[in-house]
Amino acid sequence: MKHVFILNSFAGTKDSTPELETQIKALPDDPDIAIEYTKGKGDATNIARRYAEAGKPVRIYACGGDGTANEALHGILGYDNAALGVVPVGTGNDYVRSLPADREAFLDLGKMVRGDTIRVDLLKCNDVHALNVISAGYDCEVADRAQKNKRWPLMSGSFAYKLAIIQCIITKRKHTFTPYADGEIIPLKGYKTQMLAVAAKGKYYGGGIKATPYAELDDGLIDYMSIPTVPVRKFATLLGPFTRGEHIGHPKAPFISHNKCRELKLDNGGELKVGIDGEMFVMENPVITVVPKAVDIIIPHP
Repeated sequence: MKHVFILNSFAGTKDSTPELETQIKALPDDPDIAIEYTKGKGDATNIARRYAEAGKPVRIYACGGDGTANEALHGILGYDNAALGVVPVGTGNDYVRSLPADREAFLDLGKMVRGDTIRVDLLKCNDVHALNVISAGYDCEVADRAQKNKRWPLMSGSFAYKLAIIQCIITKRKHTFTPYADGEIIPLKGYKTQMLAVAAKGKYYGGGIKATPYAELDDGLIDYMSIPTVPVRKFATLLGPFTRGEHIGHPKAPFISHNKCRELKLDNGGELKVGIDGEMFVMENPVITVVPKAVDIIIPHP
C-alpha cells in the first residue's frame, strides 16, 4: 500500500508543514511513504491523480483545509484503488467534524495510516464535486470575506468566519435565486428574496456552524436548508441556534426551509455565485445531484 502525504503550507493561519514532516519521518519503515508539496491551485488534484493512475492501491492524505481535500478528491475520482484521508490543518476544517472520530485523531498520522475506510456520498454541482457543502447567497459572500479576514495577524479560522458574518450582514443578504427540490419549488414563506442556502452531505460549514444537523454522509440524499431575507434583528436572534444546529423547527424561525432531495436546482435566470467546499465558482442556474457511495474516506485507527 502506498501512502502519499500532500502538504499545503499555505493552509490555515500557520505553516503546519514542519510538524507534519516530523510525524511522517517518525512513522514505521513498513509503509511505502511519499511526501508531496503543493505550490499553487490545482496541484493537489494533479498529484493525487498521478498516484491513482499508477493503478496500485494508494492512500492520499490531503494535509490542509477543506479546499485541499476537495482538490485531492478530484484527483482520485473514478479510481477504486485510491482512498482519501483528510488531515485538518486548514482554516475551517469542517468536513472532519461529521466523520466518526475526533479532530485530534485525524491529526495523528500514525493512526491515519493504520485506519480503516468508509464509503461516502458526494455532491455534484454541474461538473464540480463536493465532499461537504455547496452553498449560495449570503454565506458565499461571508466565505469570500472570511478568506480576506484570515490573512490578518492572529486571526483564527473560526473567528474569521464569525467576523465575516457580521461584516456582510447589512449589504449581502438579498439574493433572487429560486430553489427546486426534485422539481418542486421551495416557497419563500411570505418573503421576497433568499438570504442563504446550503446543500450538504456534512453537518458543518463556516468554521463549525452546524447548518445542516440532519445531513448524513451516506444516505443518498441532499440535505437542503435555506433562510429567506429576514430583518437583521430577527436573524441576529437566531445566530446562537444556527451555530448550534437548533434552528430547523425552531419556534421563532418558521420561515426556515429544510428538505431532503436527490436533485436541487437553483434558478437564478443567469449566473450565480456558488461555494463548493469553501471555494467560489460562478455558475448559470446550477443543478446539484448526489453521487452515492462515490469515494473511500480514511478514518483514523482508534
